[in-house]
Amino acid sequence: MQLSFFFLKRAAQLILLSFLVALITFWFSSVIPGDFFSTHLLDPSIQRGTVEQLRHKYGLDAPFYIQFTHWLGMLLRLDLGHSLFYQRPVSSVVANALGNTLWMGIPALILGLGAGIMLGTVHALFGQRLPGRFMDALSTIALSLPSLLLGLAALLFAAQTQWFPLGGMNSVSGQDAGILRWTADRLHHLFLPVICLTIPVLAYVERTQRAAIQAVDNQLYLRCARSRGLSNFRLFLHYTVRPGLNPVLSIAGPMLGGILSGSLVLEVIFAWPGLGQITYDALFNRDLFLLAGCVLGSSILLVLGNLFADLAVMALDPRTRASIRKGLR
Repeated sequence: MQLSFFFLKRAAQLILLSFLVALITFWFSSVIPGDFFSTHLLDPSIQRGTVEQLRHKYGLDAPFYIQFTHWLGMLLRLDLGHSLFYQRPVSSVVANALGNTLWMGIPALILGLGAGIMLGTVHALFGQRLPGRFMDALSTIALSLPSLLLGLAALLFAAQTQWFPLGGMNSVSGQDAGILRWTADRLHHLFLPVICLTIPVLAYVERTQRAAIQAVDNQLYLRCARSRGLSNFRLFLHYTVRPGLNPVLSIAGPMLGGILSGSLVLEVIFAWPGLGQITYDALFNRDLFLLAGCVLGSSILLVLGNLFADLAVMALDPRTRASIRKGLR
């Protein structure tokens, strides 16, 4: 029963977050001058009356609160509207783009968490010795590199070496190939974008893991376990590393939002048709309903990421389960 309340709480957060973000999106869209049909006015072959009729047909001549209310009514019918730029239902465009973004985001998150936890653990063992200071400098540099710089450097590397494709999800020859060849071609195209997306995640997780292990090292329960004569390996694995994973898993959900924001730049650079690319298209072309659908998809991913992170922490740490039960009473 308590777990059901926990899921209901997360569902309420998703609804509230999606509502607020969509409201802000519609408000900002009303502040920006022009709309999707503004460029049509520059075409002398299109009459101004035709443009006004198109605006009225899609409700773009109404105030933002009326547009938002109309969009909410469609959302209750599971209809996200029609994309004027892609000339397809928004739900179809966002669903396809979301799947493409996950092709990049999930490997980057898994690699960043796995490698970051291992490197952070090793960093904590070295402390302030020379290898530890070297790793600290590397993580600082990795955190300072923007996604734009990483993406452009990766493109330059691919162009100079010809080892990797310059963009896209698959080559023309690989689209109609067998499953093994198609998978190899997709992984070949994924390598550079995933590496660029993984680097900042890895650096952030490494620092978090190192700080968590250093904080655990001074806890009373660790000294008690050490006094029982347990081996150093068991002390380190079960009483230092495992409790130190809690902060890392706690940031895994919000980190998914960071991956989405980073993938926006990288998807444009690598011509990857994901959520970041269509968000850019929606902003550039002022496709309001597509932009609202992208925001809704990002909000759902962020809340689901936080939910999975909470469930992982609950499974790992009994203290967290107890505190959640206490908070639900």
